[in-house]
Amino acid sequence: MPVYRNATRWSSIFSIIDRYFRIYSKLDRIDDQLVDFIPTPRENVRLKALYEDLKNLESVNKKLQTSTVSLLDVRALFDHVIKHYPGTELYLSPTASLVKFPDFENGVVKLMAGKENTLTRGERAAVVKLLHTSETVATELQEEGEDAHQSFAEVALSQEEVTSSRENLKWIPPTSNDVERLFSRAGIVFSRLRRSLNPMTLETILFLQFNRSLWDASAVAEAIELGKKRTRPREEENAD
Repeated sequence: MPVYRNATRWSSIFSIIDRYFRIYSKLDRIDDQLVDFIPTPRENVRLKALYEDLKNLESVNKKLQTSTVSLLDVRALFDHVIKHYPGTELYLSPTASLVKFPDFENGVVKLMAGKENTLTRGERAAVVKLLHTSETVATELQEEGEDAHQSFAEVALSQEEVTSSRENLKWIPPTSNDVERLFSRAGIVFSRLRRSLNPMTLETILFLQFNRSLWDASAVAEAIELGKKRTRPREEENAD
């Protein structure tokens, strides 16, 4: 089955190129019907470089969607991406325009890393209720050294292992993981075969999928029964 580009999911581009390299060795390069579509050796070199970059970014994308990722993890991932892809700094830096409360987010990250002494005045004011009197524990970073068996995202997180006596702030969820999971589900639901969906219907489906843990079969049955009770009076009025 062919892999199509999905406008709501940039990872669909990775899927397309990933499929290409998985079948590359099996392509018949003398087939008259395929020869015009197969990339040239020069183009293939460029595609290979792009594939490696997309593979790195895809690992970060998947890690951001996990339920256990913390603000510190997200910051470590973003810093790792910026280090290897400087062009992303405008969008992923701690002070990027899309960050609504930079002082709070940066303050929480520093507390989780045991770096209370580096808090700015604005950051300290934003996280004042999270501060406590225990001594700051220095951050213990592992020696940098990329394991060949670790993904791009795992390398970033392994460099941010921290031992801290501070209260566990992992209960503060980063916006990214919820947003990434929502976008991922939106991309799956709003496929090219469902473009005629009513916006209200699409929103309802996504709302129910995103909050799947809050409802079950009994809630569905109750909603159906309630809907029937509401339609009966209308049917009786029309009959009269």
